[in-house]
Amino acid sequence: MTAADLPQRLAAALSAAERTGHGAAPLAPELSYGRHRGPAPAGARQAAVAVVWLRRRDGRWWLPLTLRPRTLRHHGGQVSLPGGMIEAGETPAQAALREFQEELGHRPVDPLMCGQLDPVYVYNSNNLVFPVVFTATAPSRAWAPEPLEVDRVLEMPLEMLLRPDHCTSPLRSRQILRNHQPVGSFEFKSIAYRLEDHLVWGITGMLLSQLAQMIGDPATAASAPNRL
Repeated sequence: MTAADLPQRLAAALSAAERTGHGAAPLAPELSYGRHRGPAPAGARQAAVAVVWLRRRDGRWWLPLTLRPRTLRHHGGQVSLPGGMIEAGETPAQAALREFQEELGHRPVDPLMCGQLDPVYVYNSNNLVFPVVFTATAPSRAWAPEPLEVDRVLEMPLEMLLRPDHCTSPLRSRQILRNHQPVGSFEFKSIAYRLEDHLVWGITGMLLSQLAQMIGDPATAASAPNRL
């Protein structure tokens, strides 16, 4: 895939998934009904995340991800896509770009919306998340992350996403609590990517794995993205 191919490949893959109804993430964690793959309850909050592929001057693409502070109540210490709640009157795309700018300090330059992945319900925060995919030019200035929401900005090269050896399924363990006391534990596997010293897993790992499978399909036809 050349640098110029990515916007068309993304738009075509997302459009095909929408037409065929095959856009759901195929690699959800085990024990995930009601966690990521169950239906969202009527009172679930709506949120959007920005999957923004940024192009460098040399033509290479990379994805900004955020390392969340450990002090956060939900998903503290995890690697996430920029995102947050959809405000009244906003579309998911508008909310995703607004949250991107608020969290990283700059809006991506000339963003092109390529489409959306299927919404995913995250039970831990009771959010129905709408992932919106863009391509854009990287800002010329250094990131200025919001310290209450972002500890660091991490960079995932496109080549890393598409290489199977960077993808893993580690065994994770969780305690079972009763009256705030541990009474047991359970283990499960979840798709993850290794990035620096971090594992990108949970909903972020699921969405990236889904996107890698979609754009790695050479049979995908070209389609035009939309400028925002």
